[in-house]
Amino acid sequence: MGQSPKGNTYNQKGEGTPLLNGAADFRGGINPSKYTSDPKKVTKPGDYVFGIRATIGLTTKVFDCYAIGRGTGLARSLNSEFDELLYFILEDSFDYFAHAATGSVYLNISRKDFETYSAPAFSGHSQKVFHDFASPLMEKIYQDETQNKKLTQIRDILLPKLLSGSVDLSGIEEAMKNA
Repeated sequence: MGQSPKGNTYNQKGEGTPLLNGAADFRGGINPSKYTSDPKKVTKPGDYVFGIRATIGLTTKVFDCYAIGRGTGLARSLNSEFDELLYFILEDSFDYFAHAATGSVYLNISRKDFETYSAPAFSGHSQKVFHDFASPLMEKIYQDETQNKKLTQIRDILLPKLLSGSVDLSGIEEAMKNA
């Protein structure tokens, strides 16, 4: 579970370690709104982060290092062959927690909740078969997400220029024919 750094270590200038304080910072991709010069808990590339307060779940794989705050949890696979299985077990646990919670203003998951959650047991052979099947699919998803992010950035740069007429497209049809 995450641990929030002291408030006086926060900044929005991009100085220090990006901070994932809750699900809002990784909904639809990793978009930290704050940075900290004094991270308490830090992810490693390949870890999964997820919301544990208010919005639970949204399991997201990270490919860089991030500080995680109180509204964020972290899971790390101890063996690469368990990676995809860990993702789906986490997702299953969040479905369980969401349906089991009652009487609260907002959902909150604690370390104890995870310790008492009973995940299905898989044999070593089943884990390997699942990894061999799911790994290329998950890798394709991550590649597509990266590609979408790059295309979004290109769109955001080009669209205003196209709308203002500052980009000349008069030769585009000919260029496309020759491509």
